[in-house]
Amino acid sequence: MMKLRTLTASLLISTCLAGQTMAQDSSALDAEIAAIDSQITEVDATIARYDGGLIRMLAESRREALLLLRTIVEARQEAEAAGATIEVTVPAVEPNPERAEQLLGEMAAQQQRVEAAEREAASAGGLIQAVALSRVETEKLTLAQLQMAYLQARYGIAFPVTPQVEAPTPPSQDAPSPESTADGDEVTAALPWADPDHPDIDYSLAPFEQAHNEGDRISGWWVIDEERAAIDDSPSVVAINYSAYDARSFSGITALLAQCREGETSIVFVQDDFLMSAIRRNSFDINYRIDDAPAQSTRWNELTNNKGAGLFGSASEGFLRNLYDAEEFFIRLTDGNGRRYDAEFDLAGIQEAIEAVAGACGWSTLDLSRDDYRAIQTMLNAGGFDAGTPDGVWGNGSRNAMRAFQEQNGLAATGAPDRATLEALGIQASE
Repeated sequence: MMKLRTLTASLLISTCLAGQTMAQDSSALDAEIAAIDSQITEVDATIARYDGGLIRMLAESRREALLLLRTIVEARQEAEAAGATIEVTVPAVEPNPERAEQLLGEMAAQQQRVEAAEREAASAGGLIQAVALSRVETEKLTLAQLQMAYLQARYGIAFPVTPQVEAPTPPSQDAPSPESTADGDEVTAALPWADPDHPDIDYSLAPFEQAHNEGDRISGWWVIDEERAAIDDSPSVVAINYSAYDARSFSGITALLAQCREGETSIVFVQDDFLMSAIRRNSFDINYRIDDAPAQSTRWNELTNNKGAGLFGSASEGFLRNLYDAEEFFIRLTDGNGRRYDAEFDLAGIQEAIEAVAGACGWSTLDLSRDDYRAIQTMLNAGGFDAGTPDGVWGNGSRNAMRAFQEQNGLAATGAPDRATLEALGIQASE
C-alpha cells in the first residue's frame, strides 16, 4: 500500500486589498466557513453513529479534510481583514478564476452524486445498505476534495498532500566527510537507499527516503512495497514509479503504479488534479506511447478517488508484459470535461517491479504460447513434479507442481513460470 502522510509547509502570506474588494472577499469567505461548519456538524453526527468500520473511516477522513479546509480559509480571512502578514501552514499559488468557475460546475455535479448515493442508501437495507452508505461517504469525501481545489483556484490557497519523511539521521563523527572534485564541486556520500545500478537518478527525493524508512525495496525509479493481504494473507505488491514526482506540487502526486492485490493485477495512472467523470460512464479515454512505438488509444476505469485511472485483470497483465523491456512511457488521460492530463515516465528498474507483481499474482512476464506451457508441463513431469497431462492449460495442478519445483530449487514459490524458473528448467520460451 502506498504510504502517504500529510506534510505542511509554512509560508508568509501578505494581502493588501482595497476596501470594497476586501469586504466582498471577506463576505465570501464568511459564507465558505459557514458552509464548512455545517458539513463538519453533519460528519460528526455520522462518526457518532459508528464504532468502527469503513464508513466511520471514510467519515473521519472527510472530517480531517474539512477541518484543514476551515483552518486555512479562516487564516486567509484574518490575513485579508488585518491587511498584515500572517503565518499559515500552507503554501500559496496563483489564483485561476476560470478554473474556479469550472470547479463550481464539478462541485454541483458531485453534489448530485452525493444525493443519488443518499437516495440509494435510504431505499436499501442490510448489507446492501452498508455498501451504499460507504458509497455516500466516498462521494462526500470527493466533494470535500473538490472544495479544496475550488478554494485553491479562487483564492490561491493550496492544500498540502505530499509524502512526509522522517528527519535524516545526523552523520556520526566517524562518517566520511564530503569529497571534492578537481573542480571544487562537492560530492556527497551515496545515500544508503540509492540503487547503485542507476546512479543518474536523484534519490534525495522524499518518496525514496520514506520508502527506505518503511523497509520497501527501491529499483531504479520504482519503490516496491511487499505485504500480505489482510483478508486472505495472499501476497500483495504495490510498485510505484516516481519519475514524474514534483516536490513543488502540494495537491498530490503524479505516479504510475503496478500492483497485485488479492490475486488481481492492475496498472494505475495517478495524477495530482481532480478528474470530472463523463455522464453515464465510469472510464476515461487514454492515449499512450511505449518508447518509439506508435501511440495507442484505449479506455481505463476511473478510480474511486477521482484522481486517476487504471487497467485491471488479465488486460493489465498483457500491458505490463509490453512494458517489461521498455524505457519510457507517455500517457494522456482525457476526462469528462475534455481536459487532458499528460505524464511521461522513465521506466528504469521496471523489470524488478513487474517480476514482483507477476510473482505475487502468479502469472509469467513472458508471453507464453500453449505449446510453451505444454513443454513446461512435460519438463515438470519428467523431473518428478506431477503437473498432470501436458495439455498447455496452466491450472492448479501445474501451479502446484511448479511451486514444488521452485521450492526445491530455492526459487520464489509463485507457481508461475517466471524467467528464473524457466532458466532453472533449461527451457527457452518464445517471447
